[in-house]
Amino acid sequence: MLGAIPSAIWIAKLAKGKEFDIRDYGSKNAGLTNTFRVLGWKPALPVVFMDLLKGFFGPFIALKMCEAQMAAGGADYTTWVPLVAGLLVILGHSYTCFAGFRGGKGVLAALGVFLCLCPVTALTAFGVWIIFTVATKYVSVGSIAACTVLAILPVMKYCGLPYPVYDNITLPLMITCIVTGAFIIIKHRANIKRLMNGTENGFGSKRKTPKA
Repeated sequence: MLGAIPSAIWIAKLAKGKEFDIRDYGSKNAGLTNTFRVLGWKPALPVVFMDLLKGFFGPFIALKMCEAQMAAGGADYTTWVPLVAGLLVILGHSYTCFAGFRGGKGVLAALGVFLCLCPVTALTAFGVWIIFTVATKYVSVGSIAACTVLAILPVMKYCGLPYPVYDNITLPLMITCIVTGAFIIIKHRANIKRLMNGTENGFGSKRKTPKA
């Protein structure tokens, strides 16, 4: 339910009126990039914070609940319950029950999730996102590259390959990173098609919207 909060949709309605649906404009995606292109940086900024925070607090709350149960003499579920909570946040964001099960692609929510679960890996992937987005001028390319790194780095760490990632990568966490990276890349399949056709919108391109 936390992940299902449709940040971009609700903020767009606050900015343009309750009849306005961000999914009718631009790329028709309920996410940060489309909010920025269609409405500008002011409505986009709270989308950043809300998506990051709901991503972070999903597994964080689950982790604290597991630790409280352990402290009370219960079983240790910290190895998998926070991971499930993180996946549910991303699924809730992508298929929000509050807006017809049509949400965003889950990039920011996933960043929040893995800032909680494996912060060094998450920040490394974010750095890759910045590099590829700036170099190519395509947010989608940056997102796909970041998700690829998110999937690969935990495998390298878990297999003992030399890479300076100091997170504690367990097998369940590695699988969670791979599944999340693959899921978000698949969610970008329309972007990949537009990139191949040369019709993808570059970073900073903005579309005019009708007045509410």
